Amino acid sequence: MKLLRYFGVNDGSLPEIEINFSSPEKVSQAFDFLLASNAQDVTACGGHLWIKATQKDKPFTGSGDAALVIADIADPFHVVLAGIISDGCKLPDIGVLVTQSGLTIDYRMGSTWGETEVKALLILLKKTCEFGGTLSVPWWGADGEQVFMEALCRT
Repeated sequence: MKLLRYFGVNDGSLPEIEINFSSPEKVSQAFDFLLASNAQDVTACGGHLWIKATQKDKPFTGSGDAALVIADIADPFHVVLAGIISDGCKLPDIGVLVTQSGLTIDYRMGSTWGETEVKALLILLKKTCEFGGTLSVPWWGADGEQVFMEALCRT
């Protein structure tokens, strides 16, 4: 699998996969879908949101928090999710940045990513895009994005 080279060796980076949505409501629905895939927040010290009106942090409480970002009540936030199940496979931890226009997924490269995990991630991404998302991987460069898109189409 050509795509494995973008996952297999931990070089210390956190590559990103971007999904932009046709409307803000779709961002919230897609985030709900990720959380419903058996995800648990494992963010160091717990995830937090910055609430604009009070100028204070609020602990991450779940899927409804994306709606706060969409409504411009909270700033974009990032959480680390563990335990996501896709195509019967438990994925390695992934990070998710929630913004008004989309989700940015990041991951730690390394030995926890094998062909099965990469294929399961592709399936998860494809299902997430069904909420009206357009996927890109600018982090990987033009060649990497082409390899990624070809693999996504074959999934």
